[in-house]
Amino acid sequence: MSTTEPKKEYSLSAEDRGQYFYVKVTGQRGTLEIAHAYWSEIAGLLLATEHRKILVVEDIPEVISIAEVHQLVTDLSDLPVKGIRVAFVDTYPEHSSLNDFGILVGENRGLTIKAFETEEAAEEWLVTDRSD
Repeated sequence: MSTTEPKKEYSLSAEDRGQYFYVKVTGQRGTLEIAHAYWSEIAGLLLATEHRKILVVEDIPEVISIAEVHQLVTDLSDLPVKGIRVAFVDTYPEHSSLNDFGILVGENRGLTIKAFETEEAAEEWLVTDRSD
């Protein structure tokens, strides 16, 4: 009997940029299962490093529902990622209100996370010591 691994519906690239860890996620579909998979993969990659700062760029046109965002962020806040500074950039500006909701849920659960419109602004926030 042979088993086949399900096809990953996203691609993830990561690199150590010295002061922070950089991850880019690309895909076409947005589901809770897919989002869970790549955020769990990101957490695993980050925890395998000494970094306490990460910039995540998401390039996925579909979004999950607001209830799914709540569930995803709640689940992720249970991972050992507290104390890690997360800068998030969504390449689709029309997702900003949903992302803002996810940020609020994360902050309420002790995560240090902020959304940005550009990678440059996200990087500046990550490498500066201020806490806003």
